[in-house]
Amino acid sequence: MDKAAVLNAQLEESWPAAAAMLSNIGRRAAFPDGVPAQAAEARDCEFNGSIGQVTDGAGNALPLPSLNRLLGELERNPSLLYPPQLGLTAFRESWARRTAARASGASFPTPMVTVALTHGVSLCADLFSDSDTTVLFPSPSWGNYKAIFGLRREAKIASWRVFDDEMRFNLTGFRAALSGITGRCVVVLNFPGNPTGYSPTPAEAEGIVQAIQEHPEPLVVICDDAYQGLVFEPDAIQESIFYRLAQESRGEKSVVVKIDGATKELAFFGGRVGFLTFATSQKAADALLDKAAAIARATVSSAPAPSQVAVLSCLESPRLEAEIEALRSTLARRYEIVKGCMPRLEELGISPYPFNSGCFALLRLPGGVDAHSLRKRLISEQSVGFVAMPSERALRVAYCSMHEEQIAEALSRLAVTLG
Repeated sequence: MDKAAVLNAQLEESWPAAAAMLSNIGRRAAFPDGVPAQAAEARDCEFNGSIGQVTDGAGNALPLPSLNRLLGELERNPSLLYPPQLGLTAFRESWARRTAARASGASFPTPMVTVALTHGVSLCADLFSDSDTTVLFPSPSWGNYKAIFGLRREAKIASWRVFDDEMRFNLTGFRAALSGITGRCVVVLNFPGNPTGYSPTPAEAEGIVQAIQEHPEPLVVICDDAYQGLVFEPDAIQESIFYRLAQESRGEKSVVVKIDGATKELAFFGGRVGFLTFATSQKAADALLDKAAAIARATVSSAPAPSQVAVLSCLESPRLEAEIEALRSTLARRYEIVKGCMPRLEELGISPYPFNSGCFALLRLPGGVDAHSLRKRLISEQSVGFVAMPSERALRVAYCSMHEEQIAEALSRLAVTLG
């Protein structure tokens, strides 16, 4: 029996929902017994000529002096040498502890390090979606979901409106959309949302969990937690819905996946550090991570080492949580300024989608106003840059990228342009 078949049998035994949901690529994938695997086995040999990286013969990096100077306080060897395919072990374990701490001590299998969150979503798409798979995600949502699942995997795309006609969270619409899907299905949840900036209340989140539990067929549920922790209202869920879903997940019913990272949580946008966590048994996670590693090896290989070392150093800092809270407080102040500007905009016929978290406010424009035309006028006439979403007849305001002193003026210029 080849390795892929062994992994498939492992999933059949330990987490049947995962086995049932594997795509064609997912079923075939298994990390090969190639250079990375053989080099790992030879790591402690006295003479190691297994892997093609320049060292001093004792396993230490030989960086160019100019590059070495740029590394500053980062550890040299882990920064400059190839990391393991799944990521630096200490780094993965550190993030796993952080994830567990948010779950009041519940433990999860150690995650895989990905090349930011997009890579994590893409790996899930490869593992679990084919042309016969339906992928259900919010509307409006991050545009790249459609490219990742539709363009790359040719999956069937379905969506549910996040808000109903009364601008209330549309739990009824989610239930209806999910209940109408038969066969293999992947559900994508993104709270706080992009572009809506919305997180559900505990009751709304519980309704989502219940709808997923009641679905009669196996599901993969992906929690895109890019904006995790950036919540500004007390009546919204303060932690990811992943934790409730994982608590209720059973091996025969669902595969719950968490995709998060340092991009927004640690404001390390250029670092491209993400994590992929499976809320399954350890045996099932080992099989799924092996398959994910095989797919990554065939595309981008491993995630960059210097970024991993940098974030690991941050995770070990006793100041980290205070620094994260200071960042959240900064964004909370910006959020309050945006919220305070809404009455004037509403007088002009602009109505915001509900927002309470994350980095964005999505503003619906008056009837007859073209979003792209308005966006271009704002650039040319007012030196203001927002993102147009024509399908929603809306502008997305990324208040995270503006100083507190800029926000009111930028929104005032929007009002002037419309007025």
